[in-house]
Amino acid sequence: MGVLVATSEIGLWVKKGRSKDGQDTLAKSDIALILGAVLTMLALLLAFTYSMASHRFETRRQLVIEEANAIGTTYLRAKTLPEPRSSEIQNLLRQYAALRVEIGDKVGGDMETIREIRNRTSKVNDILWSHAAAIARETQNPIISIFLQTLNEMIDLREKRWAAFNNRVPLSIYSVIFIFSIITVWLVGYYFRSHGRREQMMTIMFALLVSLVMWLIMDLDHPVRGAIRTSQQSLIDLNQSLIQESNDAAKTSR
Repeated sequence: MGVLVATSEIGLWVKKGRSKDGQDTLAKSDIALILGAVLTMLALLLAFTYSMASHRFETRRQLVIEEANAIGTTYLRAKTLPEPRSSEIQNLLRQYAALRVEIGDKVGGDMETIREIRNRTSKVNDILWSHAAAIARETQNPIISIFLQTLNEMIDLREKRWAAFNNRVPLSIYSVIFIFSIITVWLVGYYFRSHGRREQMMTIMFALLVSLVMWLIMDLDHPVRGAIRTSQQSLIDLNQSLIQESNDAAKTSR
């Protein structure tokens, strides 16, 4: 916002200097035409970029719900497997759900912590798949096939969420918007000076609005920082449900 306001002041000074030297040959209508065209292009760029960022945000939100459903379905189908592997797989799935909640809580933290939790999750995945493969070799029935299918979907969703986490609006788009904003505000200052006015408050309000829209876009686009975060409530509810079921089962067995 500071850069945009300063740019507007530069536009005022440039117009004033050109008027004194007699170098200004642009008519007021020409300046208005150019400013209108640039404002339209800036609006289109902001709208296009907001659409990209909001789509990525919605994708991350939807994947959380899908992963919670996949873990819950895998857990239910694990109950149909033969013992003792059924209990071992259920225990591993509870650990897995807790890790997925933990990585969601660490989204605002450093990437090293996130990678460490991802490594722990991968180890649990490997153990789960080894149990599933062993059951498939030992027993041939449709239930095992269905369980393998849901387990594979659960693992795939983990990778999809990681891909969505790293999928950001390209930096080049932000750069173009920033350049367009600077040129637009410069033209605003130039236009006001051509009418013999110094509308500082209107210029500040315009710079504020453009800055707010850019902040909103960047906040939606960056899951690791900012005020707008992807809700992890589906995974949190699932994790609490699995913990409660485990506690109830432990009390029953005593």
